[in-house]
Formats: sequence, C-alpha cells, structure tokens
Amino acid sequence: MEENFSSSLKNIALALGGTVVGDGEALVLGVTSPERAVSGRICLLRDAGDPVVVPPEAFIVGERSVFEARPSARGVVVENAQEAFPVLLSLFELRRPVRSGIHPSAVVSPEARVASSAWIGPHCVVEEGAVVGEEAVLEAGVFVGPGCVVGHHTVIGPNAVLMTRVRTGARCLIHGGAVLGCDGFGIVPAGGGHSTEKVPQLGGVVLGDDVEIGACTTVDRGTLDDTVIGDSTKLDNHIHLGHNVRIGKNCILVAMTGIAGSVHLGDNVIMAARSGVRDHVTIGSGVTVAGNAGVTKDIPAGRVVSGFPAREHSTELRFQAALQRVPDLLSRVRTLERLLEGKRGEGDGA
Repeated sequence: MEENFSSSLKNIALALGGTVVGDGEALVLGVTSPERAVSGRICLLRDAGDPVVVPPEAFIVGERSVFEARPSARGVVVENAQEAFPVLLSLFELRRPVRSGIHPSAVVSPEARVASSAWIGPHCVVEEGAVVGEEAVLEAGVFVGPGCVVGHHTVIGPNAVLMTRVRTGARCLIHGGAVLGCDGFGIVPAGGGHSTEKVPQLGGVVLGDDVEIGACTTVDRGTLDDTVIGDSTKLDNHIHLGHNVRIGKNCILVAMTGIAGSVHLGDNVIMAARSGVRDHVTIGSGVTVAGNAGVTKDIPAGRVVSGFPAREHSTELRFQAALQRVPDLLSRVRTLERLLEGKRGEGDGA
C-alpha cells in the first residue's frame, strides 16, 4: 500500500479523538495490518487477547485494555477501536489529485452547466440540461444524460452512466460501470391477441447526500415517481434496484442483492449478500436480512430474517435443524414399516 500521508503520533491522536502513549512527536509513516507491522507504521488491535506480536518499533491504535496487555506498546488509546478504524484508514488514503476544468477529449453540451471547480475527465459526455456541481469529479468515460444533476463534491468513476433525470446529492461516490436511470422493467405480458408491451418510464432517480453506489450496480428510474436512495446509504457492487424503489437513510446493501420494483426500505436496513425482495414489499427500519434470504412479504421494523421465504431468524434455525433430522426420521419410518409388515405376515399365517 502506498500512502501519501505522514504525521506525528499526536496529530493522529487528535484526528482519532484519542490519547498518545509514548512520544507524541514520533513520526508515523503509514498504516498496516498487525501481522505486517514494522518500524514507523501504525496498526489497529481490536482485542487485548489478540496473540499477534507487534514489534516495539511499530505503533498501535487500540482501546485501553490493549495497552494494559502490552506495557511497552506505543500508540494511541481510543474509546472504540471499531469506530476509530475507518478514520485511521482515511488519514492514509491515497488522495485524488485536485484538478478542475474540462479535458479536451470530453464532449460537453453548450446547454449543460458545469461548475468552474469541477473536473470533466477524458472522453466524458455531458448532455444538454445537465448540471455538474462545485468540485464534482467525472473520471474517464462518464456519461451524464439530459436533465441529470451531479451534486457538489460527488465523484463518478470511469465508464459510469447517468441516463436520464438522475439527481445526486452532495459527496456521493458512484463507482465505475454503474448505470443509474435506465428504464424500469415495466412490461405488460402478452395476452388477448397482443404481444408483450413495454410501459414507458417517466420518473427519475434521486440520491441523497453521501450515498455510495458500487461498481456495476444498476438503479432503474421510476415509472411516474422517482426511485429514491436516502442519505448515507451504501450499495455494494453488482446490485440491482428496480423502478419506484424507495430506500431510507443509512442502509447497507451487500453484493448481488436484488430489489424488485416498488419496494420500500426503512432507515438502517441491512441486506446481506445475494438477498432479495419481491415487488411491492415494505421492510421496516432496522431490519437485517441474512445472506441468500428471499423476502416475499412485509417485514416489521427491527426484525432479523433469513431463509426462503424469509422468516424470523430463530424460526429459520429451528426449521433447518429439523431438516437435518429428516434422513434419520425416514430411516426409522422404513424400519417401523418393515416391522409392521412382518407382524401382518405373522397374523396372516395364524
């Protein structure tokens, strides 16, 4: 990992809201895993009982118990190691170069509005009526369609596509290959002498502030109303959101999750990998849907569900435990059937 940041231990403590242990002027050159800790690097230990040996030349970030277990350790004491970890990593994150302007190979409509502090990268296309906000970044090959709005400080990765009427909030991150605002899958099935018929999709897509959209994720625009993703919601790679979906704030959707049309998710919902939701279902705030689960009906707030069809996790565990007993039960039933047949044969002989 290449870092472009170094700082004194006391400045790192300030950023983490922690307390220095050792020389606050000591220079920290980078962050590393505990297993690869070397002189001048800093690592995070979550557990005082972690057996990994960190050399005394390296620095540690951890809770008080970690330092009590390692009296010679140097570093930063924090109240909550889990919360400190992303802040620590952000200090050493490779920064994008600060630049503005329009690359000569980009095609920007004269009817688009691009802030002077924004950057439009190579081979981007910005169509008429589009707005690109202050310090927004469009990396190579991005397409921004008619009526789209890119919020300030939003970054859009290479070859991402904003089709039509996509409006992002501030500080969003859209990774490469994502497609937002494509047609919702509105289809009238064949019947009564007519073939399958496409339903026009007139809505848009709205992202709140600080939303992240993973690579190769697709978000359909609504039929009449917008598809909406709330503030600080994070979508992983390879996710699909159907038309008219409304997702609340602070939700986490993990890779390969699929959300069918007109689904409503409350705030703080977690959808684990490869989970799915059928159309027109409402999932309450604070719900966790386990990996591979399939939600087929409304889920009240605060529940943890798993399985297919998704049900209370405790119920699903009992169901799975019962399934494990089925082969043994079948064997016992066959044994009982043979015994009964034998007794019938004895009775007939009498």
